[in-house]
Amino acid sequence: MTPMRIYLYQAFASNNSGSYTLVGTFKDEATAEEVARLLAEVSAAHSAWLERPRGADDGPSPLDELVKREGLRGDKPGRDDDWPLYDGGPQVVAAGKQVLFYCSFTLTMPAVIGELFYARGGRVQMELDHAHAEIAVEFDIWLPYDKIKDKDERREKLDAFEARLADELSAWTRRDEEDTRPQIEPAWYHGEWGTRHVAVVFRDLVEGVQGVRTLAREMAVELHFKVWECPHGVPDPFALLRGPRIEE
Repeated sequence: MTPMRIYLYQAFASNNSGSYTLVGTFKDEATAEEVARLLAEVSAAHSAWLERPRGADDGPSPLDELVKREGLRGDKPGRDDDWPLYDGGPQVVAAGKQVLFYCSFTLTMPAVIGELFYARGGRVQMELDHAHAEIAVEFDIWLPYDKIKDKDERREKLDAFEARLADELSAWTRRDEEDTRPQIEPAWYHGEWGTRHVAVVFRDLVEGVQGVRTLAREMAVELHFKVWECPHGVPDPFALLRGPRIEE
């Protein structure tokens, strides 16, 4: 009998990528819209530029041209681990005076993105670089006092907005069928000076923020949002918000 030799190999490999979220604010909605449009165009062009065959001298990239045109700092940004390779690329949306820049799967992103916010007169409010847990969004919702001074009218309009938003959130937060993680229900509470608040984990972060922005515009409601990374392994990251509140 001819002897047989069998080799067994065991290997483990992982691309330890997470999400990237950047939120900035600007002096007015027009500037926020312009920056969001610019970032969306440059991001799409840069992703396409990375996909094309390149030689030893690949020339300036769309991000290189942005750096030069806006007077930013950066030496060939977005060519290595600082740009997503395995998803659809960065997504950008403006909501009021704020801009949300998001990548679902990357190691990190170039610092020139945040620097552009400052170059256009804005500032970075939050950067979540390489997050592995879900991203929570908390919206502050209000009506300008100088437009509606009557407290009852303000309350009725905010109640109507909350009711509409609650109906829409069920579609934006519902898990996909293959997602076996526990469903995280939105958390609602009232704040100071008649403001309303809701904390949400969207199925699709950008789609959810876009949806809330559109509804707020339709119903003439002002909103502001902030983001944070949910604590790992916690079934309800909003448990504290659902608890009893101190009576004033």
